[in-house]
This record gives sequence, structure tokens and C-alpha cells, in this order.
Amino acid sequence: MGVFRFKQFNIRQDNTAMKIGTDGTLLGAWVDVEQAKNILDIGTGTGVIGLMTAQRNSDAKITAIEINEDAMVDASFNIVESPWSDRVSLIHTSLQDYKPKIKFEVIVSNPPFFEKSLKSNSDNRNNARHTDSLHYTDILKFAQSHLQTDGVLALILPVENAEKCIEIANDFGLHLKRKCWVKPVPHKPAHRIVFELTNTKQENVAENELIVETGKRHDYTADYIALTNAFYIIM
Repeated sequence: MGVFRFKQFNIRQDNTAMKIGTDGTLLGAWVDVEQAKNILDIGTGTGVIGLMTAQRNSDAKITAIEINEDAMVDASFNIVESPWSDRVSLIHTSLQDYKPKIKFEVIVSNPPFFEKSLKSNSDNRNNARHTDSLHYTDILKFAQSHLQTDGVLALILPVENAEKCIEIANDFGLHLKRKCWVKPVPHKPAHRIVFELTNTKQENVAENELIVETGKRHDYTADYIALTNAFYIIM
């Protein structure tokens, strides 16, 4: 696959099972990191979301965790070669084994979401795509203990998974703060929801819609360009 070039950093993705896609970059551009001092990227893969948050917040320290050894190779290279290697730490661990000594203002993840689909012959790709090793309930449980009082947990999931996650989140004391319905093109229904959860129940939940492409391949809408313009070279 070679190198995916962003405006301020590059992503090598030769080893990781899951390559750069719209979900991760959309989440990295959308999550509110303005006031964060400590950010956690769960299942960092190539490191792209952690690096995007480092670009957006020049004061934050980012911790990126990853269980897969092959993805670790790419993430480590990408972080070291980035302008923010002094602020982004990479840890080889599962979320279940990770015991941080601090709480985070922002926890962000583009987690696996396939629960019952057929698996491929690649263990790495299965772990990256399926919920066997990391389910959103694992993330909710972790955030319950490790999210700052006024912090946010930001996720992107398919619509059905996201709605279940938002409902279950209440059992962990987490409440919807804002969400965005993501449509691939104008004439198709939303296929993703990107959303933030917080410890405090919100009286008014901010909700909007984002359409990625106009209907032509790689012809992006003005809203998507505005959101990702700081990152994509093609914008």
C-alpha cells in the first residue's frame, strides 16, 4: 500500500491489516480536542487518529494503544517520523490490560464492529474488523473509570451499532453529547454515526448530518472538505 500522505504527516501502512479510510480520518477531524490535555486513542492502528489530534491541539499529550504487533510497526514508524513524536506515546497493549494512572479529557476510538459476519483467513484483519478482541462495551467500561468528569468519549460506528452503544452507555453513566449522521452520498441513508458521550446528562444534544460525496467518486461535499481540509492534500 505504500505511504498515505497528509498535509503535515505521512502514514505508512504496509503491515497493518486495516488501511486508511474515511471512518478514522472523519473521527480524527470531528472529535472536540480543543481543551484536552491528555488524549487516549484506543486501537490506534497506523496511528492516524492520534496524529490528527496532535496536529489539532498543540498542547495535548496523546497516548495511543494497540494490541496488534504488525500495526505497532507502522504506528511506531509513523509517530517517530511525525512532527509530534515528543507528544505522542505508543503502548503495545490491549485495552483490557491497560491501567493508566491518569484520566483523559478525550478518549477516542474507531473500534471493530463486525459481530456475526464471515471472517477472513487473516487473523490480523479479523482482529482489526471484528469485536472479538475489542467491543464497544469494553470501551464504555474503561471510560467509566478513566474519563475526566467533563471529558468526552468519541466513537464512530455503523448506525445500528452506534444506536445500541448509545443506549447501553447509560448503564455506564455515559450520556450522548452530540452526534453526526454520516451519509456516503445524498441519495443513500446514513451508514455511520460519529458521536460523543460524556459523564453529564445533556438537556440539548447537538445533532447534524454530514454527506461525504456529492454522488460522484471523490467529488467531496463542501461540508466534508471544510471538516478535513487541514489534513487531506487533495482538498
